[in-house]
Amino acid sequence: MEKVEVRTWLAVGGLLHDIGKLIDRAEEGRAEEEEKRQFLRAHAVYSYKFLKELLEGKVSKEVEEIILSGSYHHKPKPGNLYHLAQHIADLCASSERSLREDIETRKEEKRLKSIFDLVSLEETQKLDKYEYQLRCLELRKDVIFPTEIGKNRETEGKEEYEALLDSLKERLKQLDFRDGHKTLTKLYHLLYKYLWCVPASTYDRERGTKHYPDISLFDHLRVASALASSLWTDYNKEKMQEVENKSVEEKKEAVKFLLVEGDITGIQRFLYQLSNTKGVGKRLRGKSFFLSVLPVILGRFFLRELGYPMVNLLYAGGGKFQFVIGYEEGVEQKLDELQRRVDEVLVKEFGGHLGVVLGWRRFKGKELGVDQLGEKIHELYEETGRKKFQKFSAVLENFDRLVNYLGPDNYEMCPSCQVSLKPEGEEFCKWCELFQEVGEKIPRAEYVVFSSEMGDLYLEGIGGVSVYAKGQFPYRLPEDTLLLLNRTDFEDKADGFFFLANTVPTKEEEGKILVKDFEEMVEEEEEGYKLLAFVKMDVDNLGLIFSQGLREDYSISRVATLSRSLDLFFSGYINTLLQKEEFKNKVYVVYSGGDDVFFCAPWEIALKVAKEIEKDFTEYTCYNKCFTLSAGVFFQKPNYPIRFGADKAEDEKDIAKADKNRISLWGYSLPWERFKKTLNRLNAFVRVFNAKDHRTLLYRIYTLLRAYKKDGKVSLRFYPMFYYQLYRNIKGEEEQKELEKLVLDPENDYNIRDDAELLLKLVLMKTRGVSERTKEKSYILNKGG
Repeated sequence: MEKVEVRTWLAVGGLLHDIGKLIDRAEEGRAEEEEKRQFLRAHAVYSYKFLKELLEGKVSKEVEEIILSGSYHHKPKPGNLYHLAQHIADLCASSERSLREDIETRKEEKRLKSIFDLVSLEETQKLDKYEYQLRCLELRKDVIFPTEIGKNRETEGKEEYEALLDSLKERLKQLDFRDGHKTLTKLYHLLYKYLWCVPASTYDRERGTKHYPDISLFDHLRVASALASSLWTDYNKEKMQEVENKSVEEKKEAVKFLLVEGDITGIQRFLYQLSNTKGVGKRLRGKSFFLSVLPVILGRFFLRELGYPMVNLLYAGGGKFQFVIGYEEGVEQKLDELQRRVDEVLVKEFGGHLGVVLGWRRFKGKELGVDQLGEKIHELYEETGRKKFQKFSAVLENFDRLVNYLGPDNYEMCPSCQVSLKPEGEEFCKWCELFQEVGEKIPRAEYVVFSSEMGDLYLEGIGGVSVYAKGQFPYRLPEDTLLLLNRTDFEDKADGFFFLANTVPTKEEEGKILVKDFEEMVEEEEEGYKLLAFVKMDVDNLGLIFSQGLREDYSISRVATLSRSLDLFFSGYINTLLQKEEFKNKVYVVYSGGDDVFFCAPWEIALKVAKEIEKDFTEYTCYNKCFTLSAGVFFQKPNYPIRFGADKAEDEKDIAKADKNRISLWGYSLPWERFKKTLNRLNAFVRVFNAKDHRTLLYRIYTLLRAYKKDGKVSLRFYPMFYYQLYRNIKGEEEQKELEKLVLDPENDYNIRDDAELLLKLVLMKTRGVSERTKEKSYILNKGG
């Protein structure tokens, strides 16, 4: 059997090696003493019996032996390398178990603790506050959000484990196991769906030890699976044979792996290289989608060329990808060569505006322990950072030739991206045309297909992706991967599922579903000025969180789990959040994934969405103060070029990030809680005060406030002018008090409120003007005039 095929079936065995743990917790397994002696652990007996029955008549004897090898991960048979590979892989993967001891003892009530609860940038961190419910994965708040321990437990854990096991069993029985690649892909997504919420290790009754259950069984299985396939190299096979009868530590010392990280560079600049020519929204959407899937395309390429299954791709999203492979002679030179091939394609296609740097670190199996891996990861991050200053170094000599590959004189600059060349007579360059075509499909997309040989968006020799709308029959080659978009009920439809933030406002015309343009979005709002808000948000201190937040609990699984969990919020849940009635069909998500989001919406809707994202993210991350968001908001007319809007929103976000955990608009940086209170005061004021009939007065007070403000302080001369305007123009006592409270704080000696200027701006934006001149004056406000 070829090495690649063995690795694939070893990966399948690795994914299933601990399926007995689920059987054990559902209390459906039985093991005789002789069986326990043969496999050493009861759950390993349950795994073997279940798999033996599952595989009956479906696979050859050799394939069956490889898959069943996972059941021998505690006690491999002498001389069997398949067993030994699974044994050592499990030993290395189990090194991730937290040194903390869990306090619970009842097996049937065990829930998975949130990884967010474990992160700390201080010396101490209170644990055991949040857990996940035992439910199969769906993009619903009541499923993927952790809850306080003990709350929302509708049934005893045993019943929930039974329900998960029964559903998973039925789906596993439908696997035909004829094609290793297809089997592994579908199995991976089945285990993701059903085991993402199940703790990998709680307590070991037979060894009398307890473990802190913050790693899911799915994440443990996928890491063990990746390590098992990585052990099938000439180097590692030789080392495994040498240490077969040695101690656990000697076994982990002998084998070697490579952890590889890819970092895509130039994303922000590449994304917004678009002019406001016709169809810009579609092209932007297509570009955003391409950048979302590029880490997957590149990760799949590297693993395919190196001869490893896709389960070795530990993470892909947010402009990065990470995978693990086994060490063998010449593998690092092969990585250099693959880097060069990717560089050539990216330079040829995008002129160096988009690139990828590849870094790796070699480590021994023993260095996967929670007390040793952190230093290796830190070295890897440093290496990748250094290589960013050397990108395209492997192709510098041929850079000009690659960039100028079009050659002939009958080409001219593309009016859309203003970077690439297009043939005379064509509207746009090749990639802008492709982005527009794909961007048109995405709002109706139901499937994505990843392929090594074709795609709507295809990088020659590397791979591509295609998008299929509802009702379209997905075409794919035998080796392609078909994934259902933003739904996990994939079993009878696809090979797996894929999360993509693709929310955009749509309309129906002549039986077709079309995307609204920004002007239409804004014009539909009944109140206020017709302004669009560009909003950018991202997680603060993320590098620090990944490098120091897990401290002594640092492991590959925890880093992968943390990355996956963040991406689940920004790529998946963001779609669910925007389906709320008040936001539905009003928000255009330009990009969301990894740890950040960029969206456009009518200005007042945008502020509410930003507030809701921050609120839900805080809850999703267990109210852990390590996880905060900063946001920047820029207001403009809807026909404003989006690349400039993105730049301005980025500038505002930088202002917010100076202090962290804030939102900035017009240069005003507010903590989220104060921002929420400001919005509440805005709505309360407009309900009571007849602002529409007094806009001229409000504008005068605003200009007075700005005129008497210097170095952040307002002169006392403002007060008489303010009260003169107030009593001269407002007769009703109640309205006088409301306007006074808008500007001054009665509970603080009537000092001017910190957010008075901001509130006046928002009130003026929320109420319509009484004349075109007034409208024009108020519009100047969002320029800072």
